[in-house]
Amino acid sequence: MDTRENLAQWQAAVVGFFRDLSRVLTIVEQKMRDASFVPVGDSAVFQDISTAFDRSARWLPRYLARAYVKGKKPNRAVGFCIHLGPYTDPATVAYLQKSRLDLPFVSLACLRDMQPGPLEVDRRQIWDRLWDSGWWATYEDQVSGPLRIYHTTREISGFQATIAGTLLDLFPLDNPTDVAQRIVSPLILLHEGQDVELQQLPQLLVRP
Repeated sequence: MDTRENLAQWQAAVVGFFRDLSRVLTIVEQKMRDASFVPVGDSAVFQDISTAFDRSARWLPRYLARAYVKGKKPNRAVGFCIHLGPYTDPATVAYLQKSRLDLPFVSLACLRDMQPGPLEVDRRQIWDRLWDSGWWATYEDQVSGPLRIYHTTREISGFQATIAGTLLDLFPLDNPTDVAQRIVSPLILLHEGQDVELQQLPQLLVRP
């Protein structure tokens, strides 16, 4: 098979994968709205891509994120980050190896007692904390079981908060409704502070 045929197959596979992700995100969005959550910002989910012709290494997204709030004056935000990779930063690669995580996976987190509130900060700052929640080894000594809670500071994220996070596997991806429910259920438990109930969910990735 020549490069031309390979390229056509690769393109079709990538398009199919992102269509599946789109179906999952659409269902998650609707389920969160049904539970009275409102998304932070517009429908954008990608942050790390590039449209510049000389930055081809960043044409494909390495992750996507989405955040939600509830109520008129929220002091917490909940959301997820789907890690696609590949990540090339040496520190990130080392943390993934130490955590024994296989891409792709999903980080879920609730940013509690935010100061300032989630609607007063750039949502990309919230995405940053969704990105590293649950596996970033800087906070390794604060990890306990599948649920991780730590304090962040204004210096690293533009706000202060207590963050509770956990992880789950993205696959299997063959049933978008099931995948969406695997994401929505822990998000709601995180937002409601039901950490004990959350840790009992079977879909969580338990870190060794």
